[in-house]
Amino acid sequence: MKNILVFCLMISLSAVTTAQEAPVSQASNEVKKKTTAVSEKLETSEFMVLGNCGMCEKIIEKAALSAGAATAEWDVKADLLKVTFNAKKTSTDAIQKAVALAGYDNAGYKADDAAYNKLHGCCKYDRTGAAGGAKSCTDSSQH
Repeated sequence: MKNILVFCLMISLSAVTTAQEAPVSQASNEVKKKTTAVSEKLETSEFMVLGNCGMCEKIIEKAALSAGAATAEWDVKADLLKVTFNAKKTSTDAIQKAVALAGYDNAGYKADDAAYNKLHGCCKYDRTGAAGGAKSCTDSSQH
């Protein structure tokens, strides 16, 4: 009788332990699936953004992130901004526009003079450089 009681107790504990482990395993699988799905939707774009210094880097990257970029890295020596983003939530065009609105000419948009003039003195880059973009970020007919 004592053996039967011990046996029943062991089965009960085993069932409780198994029931507790299953949701954790399922949750782990769901996280892996979601991570994979998100990473499959990210696109990468690289384009020229004129600027001068580390302060420019912070402003440019912040503007890109505010426009929906998942990551933003601006190379001060090459004047290149590399962004990754979910194309269902934003676009290269939207990111370029946000960067121009922050005062920085880029491959897609030329910053308006008011935004450029608000930049700190060390951030006022040479605007005679090849800024690629013909669109004005304040001209609503371009959108």
